[in-house]
Amino acid sequence: MLTPLSKKALIIVIGLFLLCVILLSCVYFLLERSLPLLDGEISVEGLQSSITISRDVQGIATIESNSRKDSAFALGFLHAQERFFQMDMLRRNSGGELSELLGARALAHDKKIRIHQFRKRAQNALKSMPDKHVEILTAYKNGVNTGLNNLAATSFEYLLLNAKTMPWKMEDSLMVLYSMYMDLQPIWGQSERSMAVMRDLLPKDWFEFLLSPGGYWDAPIEGKAFTENNTLPKRSLKSFEMTEFTKNESASVYRDKIHYGSNNWSVSGALTQYGAGMVANDMHLGLQVPNIWYRASWYLPNGWRVTGATLPGTPALVAGSNEHIAWGFTNSQGDYSDVIVLQSNEDESEYLTEHGWKKFSYQTETIFIKEQEPQDINIKHTQWGPVIGKNHKDQLLALRWVAHDSEGANMHLLELENAKDINDALNTAAVTGMPGQNLNVVDKRGDQAWSIMGRLPKRVGFDNLKSKQPFFASQFPSDWSNGNKFWQGYLTPKEYPTVVNPIHGRIWTANARVASSENLQRVGVNNYALGARQKQIRDDLFEKEKFSEADFLNIQLDDRALFLQRWQKLMLSIIKKNALVLDETVQSDANKKLAEVALHLENWQGRATQSSVGYLLVKRFRERVINNTLGHIYRYIETHTADFWPSSVDNFIEYPVWQLVSEQPIRHLPEGFDHWQDFLIKQIEMTRLQLTKNGQPLYKHTWGQRNTLAIKHPLSAALPFLSYWLDMPAEPMAGDTYMPRVQDRDTGASERFSVAPGHEDKGYFHMATGQSAHPLSPYYKRGHDDWVEGRASPFLPQKTRWTLSLTPKKAVSGAN
Repeated sequence: MLTPLSKKALIIVIGLFLLCVILLSCVYFLLERSLPLLDGEISVEGLQSSITISRDVQGIATIESNSRKDSAFALGFLHAQERFFQMDMLRRNSGGELSELLGARALAHDKKIRIHQFRKRAQNALKSMPDKHVEILTAYKNGVNTGLNNLAATSFEYLLLNAKTMPWKMEDSLMVLYSMYMDLQPIWGQSERSMAVMRDLLPKDWFEFLLSPGGYWDAPIEGKAFTENNTLPKRSLKSFEMTEFTKNESASVYRDKIHYGSNNWSVSGALTQYGAGMVANDMHLGLQVPNIWYRASWYLPNGWRVTGATLPGTPALVAGSNEHIAWGFTNSQGDYSDVIVLQSNEDESEYLTEHGWKKFSYQTETIFIKEQEPQDINIKHTQWGPVIGKNHKDQLLALRWVAHDSEGANMHLLELENAKDINDALNTAAVTGMPGQNLNVVDKRGDQAWSIMGRLPKRVGFDNLKSKQPFFASQFPSDWSNGNKFWQGYLTPKEYPTVVNPIHGRIWTANARVASSENLQRVGVNNYALGARQKQIRDDLFEKEKFSEADFLNIQLDDRALFLQRWQKLMLSIIKKNALVLDETVQSDANKKLAEVALHLENWQGRATQSSVGYLLVKRFRERVINNTLGHIYRYIETHTADFWPSSVDNFIEYPVWQLVSEQPIRHLPEGFDHWQDFLIKQIEMTRLQLTKNGQPLYKHTWGQRNTLAIKHPLSAALPFLSYWLDMPAEPMAGDTYMPRVQDRDTGASERFSVAPGHEDKGYFHMATGQSAHPLSPYYKRGHDDWVEGRASPFLPQKTRWTLSLTPKKAVSGAN
């Protein structure tokens, strides 16, 4: 029998349970009302004729309309209903307008980004845009706002933030484009400024040793690999050692980070069963919920079907197929900006130009802050661009950047929809304003081509190829005050770098150098990837003479650790040499632990697989060796200046560090060791300790444990009790940095596809997360498992599950 006290407790428990049920029911009701419309018919303003939107079970949309403006309207409608918060964050990110939504915590970001004044630049770019593109943007904008207005309730992100949605403007589509610039290109000239610091603070031989322009891992599609600078510097490495880096929390620590980029490749029609070319693409970006891309397909007035990845906030197909051509992108890592060293007067009110001293101009930007008064900031300008800070010599710096010009932001990407062959695509590439990309395009006739899509500046006064140094002059900040250096507009289509129909029928790019000689001069050098991934793709392509879509998927999922093979062999050889100098009868605890390391190294599988302990050991060992050798130089530089970003200049660090551990020069032996063998065995021991510091035995420290997905919704950190529904499952993954299957916890292939134009029914396409940003959507996570497991889900949308009709609203007549 219940006592009065227990009855009271039971009543309280039941009451709390009912209260939770009521609260959850209210939350569910609010969330459900903000779900996108899937079925039925709605009448809307701004249409020329009726539109049919069909979705398959994954939510992949097919749009049928009578005009391109109407399909743009429908795409805007879909983007707004499924992804508006994402679009809003992208436009606010580049506009420096996050504080208006998120409050003062975003103020520091907004103040920095306002220097670029992207909203004003977007407004100016619209003025020079052709009418046909303005019409598409206008229709898209109307579709976005109609989609917003037809949600029964504001999307849940705004409810949680206690904020209102703001209408979409035409210029906002360009703001989304600028956010991609911010993701894919240095926005403060980090590489140039870091190069200058290294040049000025290091002896010349150390500077050139650390920054080889290329070497063994090069795999360009034209020209040859560069030669590594293998002359060992004279000054001892010990002279740069300051303090143990682990004791200094602010010191840089080298890690194999995945730089945003991508893979793509193609083969000519002679190497496919169709006679058409075939292209593969996987674009590497930071991964979160929802995916950056939205899959869609629509019909053009000429009957062609366009299918692939769209970017919410813009009306164009980014990558995919139009049944006549198919194309994909990788970040080109070319040189699209220059840092200018200003000669200023004492009070920094004037700067020197070719016409004498000139006053800085100023523009005021107002930042609106949620629940606070607005703040004004002044942007300091030169004739070349905004002032972005000071260098290590306390000199003011200005930035000349393609993104700051109206030529850098336009909607010419739309023209790829109507391209009938690679020549049409190449002509479009040379006039398109977007972050410079490696365009890999094929057509149904079997042709293939590479070029840069995005505007390339025509530099005057740099004489890059005439330099006797191993670097381009434009890789360093320079003084433009005498008028000898400037941009003379942009390259014309005839001047663009291209590779068309190579004799072997293969093209490949993966963020490393792809061009040589004059083509390289036109593209420029910024921060190329090492080339190991690109080389592995190239070699995969030369292993076969005929390719299917399944063959391309196998290359995309190639997780062989070819790059780390020599490091694995080095570790085993070090352990074996160490065993030879010890008495075999002595079975110390240290020797047993080294024997365990050796066992895992021997069984490492040669791949970045989830179950491999050896792969993790090799990766961490290499990082530790770099940190305790050349890492000292980076930390030495950091003690002298804050104008230095190691990750902007360390992509090729493999070349000098491998030479050190291979040749083992005594004068560059790190402090505290008598022999390189002692140093290297210590790094192995410390690597094992690093992995097992939590007390778990070594065999439990697999690569999959450290490479477990953490693809999260932007708001899940603030709502941990909802993270199970908002975030993607925490799956251990194969893949890593220096191989085609690029993968870490929250970065990797945002999508994978392969298609031959005219044969889209045989292609595949899968992407991380799902189509919808709404957690109650029936396809919120659908399709994600295909991406995780590498299944070739269909390129084209499948059987229709939901159908929505948009019809023109009839005008009301007879009223005065």
